[in-house]
Formats: sequence, structure tokens, C-alpha cells
Amino acid sequence: MQQPFLIAALLLASLTGCLSDTLDSSYDTMQEAIERGAVHKGWIPTWIPADVTRLSEVHNLDSNASALAFDLPRGSTWQLDSSCREVAYADTVPSRFDRSWWPSDKTLATRYRFFRCRADAAEYAFVGIDPVASRGLHWRTWSR
Repeated sequence: MQQPFLIAALLLASLTGCLSDTLDSSYDTMQEAIERGAVHKGWIPTWIPADVTRLSEVHNLDSNASALAFDLPRGSTWQLDSSCREVAYADTVPSRFDRSWWPSDKTLATRYRFFRCRADAAEYAFVGIDPVASRGLHWRTWSR
């Protein structure tokens, strides 16, 4: 009788390990993100430009914290949400996620322009734009 119990315990443990409140996704285009429901579910804002590519996204289901990075086509203009106001890097709250695709603190501080936007699902929402690399960021977070 111990063997069926052991098998059941191992199965339960493996299922529990698969359930995570933090989910990572990537999309080649904004259209793919739309088709896969990331915009409809609110993980990617509707006002992110339609022509962005190489989107990487992570979000936590419990806290609604999220982080998004993407490429902007060279020379494109991006109309930010009307609630967004430019802020200094020192006035941002860091993303809660550590991912290989997220810029280092040094890169953020020296290359990006920042905007604080209306936070719809968290305490803070920010946008970062690197005009040289044509890279954009959006993240929602809570105070630490």
C-alpha cells in the first residue's frame, strides 16, 4: 500500500510545482500578443504601439505586478497614455522581476527616459524609453 501512496504524493508534488502565480510570455509581434489574449487580459496595455516586436512579458497573478519589454521600429513615434508624466529615474519604483531581458540598473539610469502613468492594477505604473536602442518598457509594481 505504500507504493500507491508514494506515487500519489509524487504526482501531487509535481502538479503543485507547476502551479505558479508568476507567468512569463514572449511574442514576436503585438498582433501575436493580441491574438493570444495578453492585451485583453490586461497584461499588455492597449496603448502600446501596434508595430512593436520582440515582446517579453512577466506578471504575477496575485499582486498584478508586471513587466514588459519590447522593440520599437526605428523612427517610430509613440503616443503614451494621456496620464503619463515624465519623471526622473530616481523617482521610479523598480520592477519586482529579475529577468535576463530587463535592462540593468546602469542601463536604465543612463539611457532611458521615464514616465509615471496612471496605475490601473497596481500602486505604480511606469514607462521607459531608450531612444538609441529603440526599446520600450512598461511595468506595474508596488512599494517595497
